Amino acid sequence: MKNIFKTFISCMALSIAVTSCYDVIDDKADIDGQYEQASDVTASMSGASTPSFSEISASGSISGTEGVLEAGFMLSTSADFATYSSYKSEEVATSFTTTIGNLTEATTYYIRCYAYTVGGTKVSEVTTVTTPAAPVYDLNGTYTAVDYSTDDDSAGDAYEVTVEFVNGSTTDIKITNLWDGGKTIDAVYDPASGKISIPAQQLIFVHATYGDVWMEDVNGTNSINGQFTAKGGFLNINAFNAVCGAGSFGGQYVKMNHK
Repeated sequence: MKNIFKTFISCMALSIAVTSCYDVIDDKADIDGQYEQASDVTASMSGASTPSFSEISASGSISGTEGVLEAGFMLSTSADFATYSSYKSEEVATSFTTTIGNLTEATTYYIRCYAYTVGGTKVSEVTTVTTPAAPVYDLNGTYTAVDYSTDDDSAGDAYEVTVEFVNGSTTDIKITNLWDGGKTIDAVYDPASGKISIPAQQLIFVHATYGDVWMEDVNGTNSINGQFTAKGGFLNINAFNAVCGAGSFGGQYVKMNHK
């Protein structure tokens, strides 16, 4: 008798649970309406340009945002998009712009706008854009620099650095404003390999509280290494410690682009 009573109670509970489920389920007409509305969304390319030899700036739009889960751009080197990379917009909006980087110079790319909706994927017409050939630079000149932490690769604000050869030399250079400190340090450049050697313990910054800040190699050697790439004008300074009398600001590295 106890077993029968328990079974009866369980069935009653199940019946109530099922009834409750039916109470909160959306009406089928409402669901169908969402799919129908999403199927009407269209995507369009507004334009594409090449800010640099390795970047494309793409602008697109969608006709509405209801039922749209994600929007962005598809980029491919083949017209049929047999393979492609997706670049998601930060938010779903009727218009959006995205800068796509790390591209190959002198290459034709095919780009289209997309919208992922509850009813499927909508894509726009295809726009074609070709990146220009990368410029070739001399080492000397002005660079846009960004400092990074070796702990988490977090980036600081951009600033300017100048590099110049000393008294007509092809190997001895001076670097001004590294680490945005306004100081000038000496370095040696190898034209054959593009490598740069910066003697350690040079002053790069004067902190308002901690005083002088200088460079130390993270491996304890007497110099910090860097690399200049003429094609594209890249100058990277490898990891070093920014040290002061009170301690260290931690590991740093610098990436620079020729202006």
